[in-house]
Amino acid sequence: MIRRVGAIVWILAIVAAVAYLGIRLASGVTLESNILALLPRQERDASVQRASDRLANSLSQRFGFLVGSRSPEKAIAAAHILSSALKQSGTVTAFSSTIDQDAQKKMGAAYFPYRSGLLSEADRADLKAGRAEALKDRAMASLYGVGGMADSRLMARDPFFLLPSYLLSLPTSQTRLTVDGDVLTVQDGGITYVLVSGDLSGAPYALDFQKTFHKVVAEAETRMKAAAPDLTLIRTGAVFYAHDAANEALDETTVIGIASLVGTMALILIVFGGIRPIMLDALAIGSGVLCAFLGTLLVFGQVHVLSLLFGVSLIGISVDYSLQYFCEYFDPGAPDSVTRLKRVLPGLAIGLATTLIGYCTLLLAPFPGLKQVATFSVIGLSVSCFTVMLCYPLFDRHRPYQPGNRFVRFAAKHWALWEAKSTMAVGLRIILILALAAMAAGGIAKFKTDDDVHHFQSLSPDLKHQETEFARLSGTPAGTQFLLVRAANEEALLQKEERLDATLLRLKKNGAIADFTSVAQYVPSVARQSENRALVRDRLFAPHLAGYLSEIGYDGTPDYPTPKGFLTPGTLPNAGPFALVKLLDVSGAGEAAHVLLLGDVRDAGAVKAAISGTSDVRFVSLADDWSALFAEYRQYAIALLALSVALMFPLLAFRYGLVRAMRVLAPSLLAVVVAPLIATLAGVPFTFFNAMALILVLSVGVDYSVFCAETGGERKPVTTLAIALAALGTILAFGMLALSRVFAVHAFGMTMLIGIFIAWLFAPAAGDNARRK
Repeated sequence: MIRRVGAIVWILAIVAAVAYLGIRLASGVTLESNILALLPRQERDASVQRASDRLANSLSQRFGFLVGSRSPEKAIAAAHILSSALKQSGTVTAFSSTIDQDAQKKMGAAYFPYRSGLLSEADRADLKAGRAEALKDRAMASLYGVGGMADSRLMARDPFFLLPSYLLSLPTSQTRLTVDGDVLTVQDGGITYVLVSGDLSGAPYALDFQKTFHKVVAEAETRMKAAAPDLTLIRTGAVFYAHDAANEALDETTVIGIASLVGTMALILIVFGGIRPIMLDALAIGSGVLCAFLGTLLVFGQVHVLSLLFGVSLIGISVDYSLQYFCEYFDPGAPDSVTRLKRVLPGLAIGLATTLIGYCTLLLAPFPGLKQVATFSVIGLSVSCFTVMLCYPLFDRHRPYQPGNRFVRFAAKHWALWEAKSTMAVGLRIILILALAAMAAGGIAKFKTDDDVHHFQSLSPDLKHQETEFARLSGTPAGTQFLLVRAANEEALLQKEERLDATLLRLKKNGAIADFTSVAQYVPSVARQSENRALVRDRLFAPHLAGYLSEIGYDGTPDYPTPKGFLTPGTLPNAGPFALVKLLDVSGAGEAAHVLLLGDVRDAGAVKAAISGTSDVRFVSLADDWSALFAEYRQYAIALLALSVALMFPLLAFRYGLVRAMRVLAPSLLAVVVAPLIATLAGVPFTFFNAMALILVLSVGVDYSVFCAETGGERKPVTTLAIALAALGTILAFGMLALSRVFAVHAFGMTMLIGIFIAWLFAPAAGDNARRK
């Protein structure tokens, strides 16, 4: 009666969880597809983390199209169709490709009150070298030369036109694009390309936003091609990669999930016959996966696509508990469901405990995506195992099979391989061990690690080609390398940047970098502005102003006051041309910090050498830093592996004693050591993801040894069949992961595939061959 009540309560709880999950799914669920979301949120250097996050977020929000046609008119018309569609959809916040005719006026209005302290580098050099006459001659040319300004109002307020000179010296992106009306265009191979670019209004990694954005683009593309059949559309942006990755992950999840489920059910049908075992197994697996999905949502608020990919592998692990139970059908000594459960309960409990230890160590990893995998797996496996324990005795009415089943007889040969004393059995054991040793030796010779983050994402070749073409045609290659400059306060920071600018100008001249952008280029330090005011007053106005005004026939008094304050980054508006200045300011926590963007770094070594003597200046390459983090946490994962062993051993020693506990652990430890070496022979280098897979190889592989340690006598063949089916189910699930196009998933799956096979192969060697039960 108690068992029945417990089973009913458990089923009602699962039904309630599934119903609530349905409600959450109906209201929309965020599915994260960015592989970099696996990285720790906080780097050891908080300033670097802020800068990286700021730039990464900014870059991920950007998108770009080049709309091409042999007819310039059709290209411009098509670009307007696309821009209008995006604007009406509300998926973009601003178009950076739209020419703002008032941009120069807006910049002039912001700088004008502080014009007495703003000088271009060329004008500063002339004044410091005593060449003020050159500025006077330029002003005269501006007034009377061909195309001269001839603006008396500006002349009265800026007699030598120093502010226009300063504005023209501000950094501008070096592109191949030219202004054509209100758009930017470029000619290439007889085709006119029109730029359409801007910032997204939503998260590029959110599935709902991706679908909306791509639907708008697809519909606009159809209309554009109707008007211009020869249309070429080149696109770039994180939203396109994210959409492709999410679709691929969902497709792989579907294929892997269906294949694993069908394969598992086929195994159960072939070996056990009948529909009831399949229905019971579906109950255990389904309840585990659905509850795991809900639990992950409740804990994290969203689900990463890798959690789904790894989550479907639960089909291959949670079925272990069902198979242990079902294989008791072949034991005449277990005629009913209660007896069967009693027989397998110790093994299930210890097996679940050791597996959860392995998964729980993943929770200690500082990678959010892997915490999700751990949470998903811990919940799913626990629910599946408790479903077997609570529900199977209630629903199982299966009668025992007759002894001598062909599957049992075949599985018995596996145990016999490690138990038999015959010459053939001993010879086979020696051959297996030598073959494994030979592959391991070959793996040692070729063993290598790979922490390059570029290899961890599978980027669409077509999108990558379009990105390359976009950069070539526009002449604006994207970069993720910069200098992080820090100082005690903003003024000291700007002065340091001004000194760095001189260094970077030399690097640019030498070809080490293509360009650079700093806050100091837009806002000189107070010290620099004070010096500029003195140069203008003492070397330009004092000796030359009166004669200059007389020469041009101006009899008024120039309005060129010296303001009380100075231009600072805080005085500039947040939007428009100055948005970049705000992006580059990553100050925080009582520290002033700016990002100094580097364009197309061709010689990183030269950049590092040039700044080596400057304190609080760090060269940052986002990809290199991410790769370094993966290398560091690969070692961290190995430490977690050792921790898993340390946590498992006391539990096993309590149950079996010290010597037998070492025997139970030995097959899995062998798999952990050899699997990455064999994977190397298959072309899979050792990465962080391989290391994390080894934790699961250990925890899942120990299950097989535990099941063998918990059996004896006539039950050995039955147990061997159970672990064979369990290993086959796990290999099927993780073998499918090894076919993934995502490198991280492929590496994980390949390591699991090899490791689980080795753990299964040697598991009977952990059993007590003298034991009778």
